[in-house]
Amino acid sequence: MNTSSTGKPANAYRVLHSADWHLGKMLGDKSREEEHQHFLTFLLDQIDQLSVDALIIAGDIFDSANPPQSAMKQYYNFLSELLQKKTCAVVMVAGNHDSPANLEAPRDLLRALGAHVVGTLPGECEELLVPLPNADVPQLVVAAMPYLRDRDLRVGQSGQDMRGIQQALIQGIKDRYEEIEKAAQCWKDCGVPVLVTGHLTVAGASKSESEREIHIGGLGAVESGCFPESFDYVALGHLHRPQMAGTEHIRYSGSPLPLSFSEANDEKEMRLLDFAEGKLISQSALLIPFTRRLMQLHCTRDTLETAMKDFAPAECTLPAWVEVTVKDAAPGDNLFETVQELARERKFEVIAVNRGPNVFTGSMSSGEEGCADVEKQLEDPKVVFAHRLEADERYTDEERKALEAAFAQLCELHAERERSGMEESTFSN
Repeated sequence: MNTSSTGKPANAYRVLHSADWHLGKMLGDKSREEEHQHFLTFLLDQIDQLSVDALIIAGDIFDSANPPQSAMKQYYNFLSELLQKKTCAVVMVAGNHDSPANLEAPRDLLRALGAHVVGTLPGECEELLVPLPNADVPQLVVAAMPYLRDRDLRVGQSGQDMRGIQQALIQGIKDRYEEIEKAAQCWKDCGVPVLVTGHLTVAGASKSESEREIHIGGLGAVESGCFPESFDYVALGHLHRPQMAGTEHIRYSGSPLPLSFSEANDEKEMRLLDFAEGKLISQSALLIPFTRRLMQLHCTRDTLETAMKDFAPAECTLPAWVEVTVKDAAPGDNLFETVQELARERKFEVIAVNRGPNVFTGSMSSGEEGCADVEKQLEDPKVVFAHRLEADERYTDEERKALEAAFAQLCELHAERERSGMEESTFSN
């Protein structure tokens, strides 16, 4: 098949699959704003150079339901610059970090400019279908499935155990995708390929430390077979490592930035997709250059000085941020200050120091260091509940399962109310 100078096949409709931008993200007390701006500039350039027809963002555009104004500014500046070109459509769905109401607030205006946003599951599945470039001459239909919340998937039942909740969640997800497949069948019958989005966890996929559990206890993880085979491509978000999920056409694009030190060795990418003749004809990775590296250094106390002296991260636009783990440091050792002194005037910045399994960041006194791991655990209600339940011997196994199920439902209800409160506060202001 003939190709253009950009490598784009003749008559193909080209799509770029991205996800998990997490605009407004902090790493400890460090802002990622400058790195995000470099990524957005790179993205605009690549859309031009590669003649991309549509950009798909599969959720978690922002890092929180109420992002800082700087993140909102980056988002709207990017959309403004892209949509002014009038050459590339945008389809965005909400992730578990996003506020559906905030994303959908300018929906009608964005649609008029060529950007389509879906925050919540609508009443009719047909409303999720976005024919591109338009319904008159469709070359691709995007089934824009957003993050599916608990209320989209099941009706709570008194006395339901964890196993029952898990089965209901998985069946609910499967049902929603079968419904959208049926709604899109008329387009498939006309020879139009269908891309579906998803913001969820596929069982067996590789996770990192930066993802928030999408359903309490990981109960909503589905098998790749959950997605009907008629979809030509499944564009996933939520997991931050780029990877295939079961088959070649079901993929996570991953996050454009490494969002935790657990991603230090990961390459970052987006997926470049070409559709023609009613199907996906090719896909490839578009690697994203690093603006800043997140690096890890592991050593013992005896080798710390030598290891720091020899450590030389690959140079990027911005200095590397480094996590140092000293496996056998004594509890009384003033480790953080020692590491910072060794890093002075080096071309990297140490922002986290581990003493064995206990992680602490920033400057801590020796008394604070010993409490760091405990404080981290106390911030997670699920950890506290599990610890308390384990310590109490009054309950039978059946009673424990019932308590776990009830607590999971309370956590989900609290999370929903917290998101709703943030959205109400945003609009009232």
